Amino acid sequence: MQALSKTAALLFTLVSPFCVQAASTVKSCSAVNKPGYVITKVISSSSACSGNSQYTFTLLAGESRLDTCVLATPAGWVNNKQSSYNGTGNCGTSSGTPKQIWQITNTRDQIKLNSCTRTLPTGWVVTRVTNYSGNGDCGQASGAPRQIFEAQSTAGQKQMNACVGSVLPAGWQVGSTSSNSICGSSSGSLWKILNTNSLTKTALHRYYSQKTGDNLYTVKRDDTSLAKYGYSYDAIIAYVPSTNLFGTSAFHRYFKAATSDSLYTTTRDDAANTASGYAYSSIAAYLYTAKVTGSVPLHRYWNPTNKHHLYTTQYFTNGAYGFQYEKIEGYLYSKP
Repeated sequence: MQALSKTAALLFTLVSPFCVQAASTVKSCSAVNKPGYVITKVISSSSACSGNSQYTFTLLAGESRLDTCVLATPAGWVNNKQSSYNGTGNCGTSSGTPKQIWQITNTRDQIKLNSCTRTLPTGWVVTRVTNYSGNGDCGQASGAPRQIFEAQSTAGQKQMNACVGSVLPAGWQVGSTSSNSICGSSSGSLWKILNTNSLTKTALHRYYSQKTGDNLYTVKRDDTSLAKYGYSYDAIIAYVPSTNLFGTSAFHRYFKAATSDSLYTTTRDDAANTASGYAYSSIAAYLYTAKVTGSVPLHRYWNPTNKHHLYTTQYFTNGAYGFQYEKIEGYLYSKP
């Protein structure tokens, strides 16, 4: 590991092996909303509910896209598709009026999405409006045309175009107004919006323990204190936002004493990581959860032999240095 430490200056040691887990669901004979859940299935005339409907609620945690049976868009999600059916389906049995299914998408790892409503999560703006007649992604238009709203995240942006009426996040302001048909009409429909928030970056330092092979990452350089724990300074690995900006997530550090492995992840899950032997330590930095202008991906690897994790802005084929590729954990900057 020492040879690897010195020859691969951009290598990161982090997170635990990626595991795909089944969605967490609960069933109920009541359609009363359960915080943090959405209804994803309905069984009409269920014997389990004495002939009434049975509802399956799916926990939103860890999910990226779901089909729901009730038009309710949770915070941080967008409703981007609507369909209907007659007869029996996932949302129950229709009797006359077609049953509706709404597809919702989590914006956490996204930069651009289509939405069936103009109402968007904080930090997102409408950049295009498309009208259509007949059947489309947002349902059947009967009479008046339906609209699809192209939505874009403001994360990492300095300026961008947005349709008039978009809700601007804190620190953004309208610079000018123009006419453009991309917003559904031609008269004064397009804003040029400007981000007045300043982006400051901080160096992400890497330390290495020759004794244990562990790599430690921190935005606070402290050679003297870390030397007491066996860590020697290696290099500046990359640059990250100095604060928790919109579109970023905390980069959490866990530590497993049994293997002397530091684990870093943008998804905090104390219960699961504790079960794997990792104890929560602290927030090491903030990373973007989706690619923004000027950012580069942070790739995650796992070495099943020495039980260590590896992150790097460089992509290596599987097997390099004994590490297996897993996924992109987040995005940061290669330059200050």
